[in-house]
Amino acid sequence: MTEWVQPEHREIHELLVNWGRWALNRSSQGHCASIEHRYRSPQCWNDPQPKIEHNEQLAFLIEQSMRIVPKLSRKLLKLKYVVRCDKEFICKRLRFHMERYDQALYTARQIVLNLTRHQLAPNVHGRFNNLRLPTPVEISP
Repeated sequence: MTEWVQPEHREIHELLVNWGRWALNRSSQGHCASIEHRYRSPQCWNDPQPKIEHNEQLAFLIEQSMRIVPKLSRKLLKLKYVVRCDKEFICKRLRFHMERYDQALYTARQIVLNLTRHQLAPNVHGRFNNLRLPTPVEISP
């Protein structure tokens, strides 16, 4: 994904990319019911593709947040980060104009950002000045 991301959404963008990789790996295809899937050719024609690593804990944190995200925003983020569709296809699929896409994506990212911050630091209210997303905050009484 080579598009420009707003500075306030760069951290959540990385977490959403991680979530997309995790969701894509989780729904990997199986094999046929016969024994043919066990056959290995004596000649290796293609090198196996390297697996892209992802952080499962952070991906699961985003997945938990996705369950309470509004439906349109959830579909937009799934098409953007899991299926990796382009802007035109997403607009056609969700039935809104191209001018509305950037604002809808910004809103969807902001919703997930706020929910993730609340999960990481449930006792901190107001501004999250020094909170980095991947690290939970410990609040002493």
